[in-house]
Amino acid sequence: MALNFPENPDLGQEYSSGGRTWQWDGTAWNIVGTSTGGGGGGGLAIAFDKIAVAGQNNVVAEQASDTLTLVAGTNMTITTDALADSVTFTAGGNSFSTIVPDGGANVVADQAADVLTLSGGTNISTVGTAGTDTLTINMDSFSIDFLSDVDTTTSPPVTGQVLKWDGGKWAPGIDVAEGGTGLDADTLDGQDGSYYLNYNNLNNKPTILGLDALSVGPEGTASGDGGLSYDNTTGVFTYVPPDLSAYIQQGGVSFADLTGKPTTIAGYGITDAFSGAYADLTGKPTIPANTSDLVNDSGFITGIGSLSIDALSDVDTTTSAPSTNDVLQWNGSNWIPAVVTGGGGDANQNAFSNVAVAGQDTVEADTTTDTLTLVGGSGITLTTNASNDSVTITSSGGSIAFTDLTDLPSGWTIDRIAYPAITSLEVSNNGASAYNFDQYPGNNPTIYCISGTTIAFRLNVGGHPFLIQDGSGTAYNSGLVHVSTTGAVSTGASAQGKTSGTLYWRVPYGISGGYRYQCSVHSAMVGAITVKGFNAI
Repeated sequence: MALNFPENPDLGQEYSSGGRTWQWDGTAWNIVGTSTGGGGGGGLAIAFDKIAVAGQNNVVAEQASDTLTLVAGTNMTITTDALADSVTFTAGGNSFSTIVPDGGANVVADQAADVLTLSGGTNISTVGTAGTDTLTINMDSFSIDFLSDVDTTTSPPVTGQVLKWDGGKWAPGIDVAEGGTGLDADTLDGQDGSYYLNYNNLNNKPTILGLDALSVGPEGTASGDGGLSYDNTTGVFTYVPPDLSAYIQQGGVSFADLTGKPTTIAGYGITDAFSGAYADLTGKPTIPANTSDLVNDSGFITGIGSLSIDALSDVDTTTSAPSTNDVLQWNGSNWIPAVVTGGGGDANQNAFSNVAVAGQDTVEADTTTDTLTLVGGSGITLTTNASNDSVTITSSGGSIAFTDLTDLPSGWTIDRIAYPAITSLEVSNNGASAYNFDQYPGNNPTIYCISGTTIAFRLNVGGHPFLIQDGSGTAYNSGLVHVSTTGAVSTGASAQGKTSGTLYWRVPYGISGGYRYQCSVHSAMVGAITVKGFNAI
């Protein structure tokens, strides 16, 4: 039944109906009591009069015992909680109907159990967190080359390059407009970048006079102290030798032709010269007239004059005069002249007994007159010198230099095989604009090498000193060994700046990344060296 609350109630006014009492609090009617039976007994009062739903028949509470039944419809679940006096409506069924993507077929929910799966695409990943019921969509890191209008693969960038539009895409290029808005600036005010400070980037620059444009003229007439002059109009150097006519010149005047030359040692400025005469000596000993005067009381020789060996007390060459090739032989009392045919002092005694050569017959001295003859074999020349009793053995054949070897490839020098290398690159030059390498195409190509190995650069770049640098352009001297064509070795910083021979770079283990080669006198002759880490292969 309907509840007919009084209109304009007073504060605290009560109203009873269906066994339940309400009280007005100035704003709303609040239940304050219930009663059973008629007029205020037990039982529930009608909690609603009617329930209206738009477009549907109204549900009317006709009596106190009426019950409002909630019926779950399609894809709807109703849950009651008696303790909490609550009713929960839960929607079921499809949580989506149709999802329309940018490409591909539409995703349609066909049934209530369908699950929409979010999968990460290119450079996109998804992460779900169950505790917070969140789904995070992340963009993975990617290189600039992933962009559809950027191409850094066809031509990999090198240090200092920028991206330039080539008409179809952005690609690496040389930064020639550093810090400005173009290349046509009328002045260089405020343009202090490396581009504007590089003489090679100027337009209409004057021609630089190279050393090859200079020439040396004929030698001038000797005059004074001589000198070197230069004509800046013709570009000719002229050497004037000094006038040496007043001096002795090689091949000119001989010493014998000189006048007023000194005739004594003192004339040459030697003040303590000795004439060579015994009589000119000071402090010379007195020569005794008799041999008995040679020995003093202590038995020591006190002087010496012109004596013969027979003056010795134990030598007798008077009784038997000596003959040619005789020797002194002890006879038990004195040394007397004698002929000796065996050992001793005989002039014809054996000078050798046996000469043995491994694997050959032994040469034996059979008599005192035997002669050992030295015979020069193939490529050997023997030269004797009687004045100093010498025999010189000279090799007249064979190789004395690396280039004398007959089985070498044409043009090979010792530097090509001085050290082992993983590869050897023949380096030449394209004028003063670029280096070229036999195993790489084009000018100033990017060279690749592996750390922990050795790479060899065969230099044939006259006038273009070859340097190894790090990525910033600083000389990198570690592991450098240069061998000249004649075998001279230099290392470290001394191996830099060569134009011939072979430069070996023992690439240190553990380094990687960008290095470069550079001509020390031509800035345009520069290229990258990419070092790959050996442990990353």
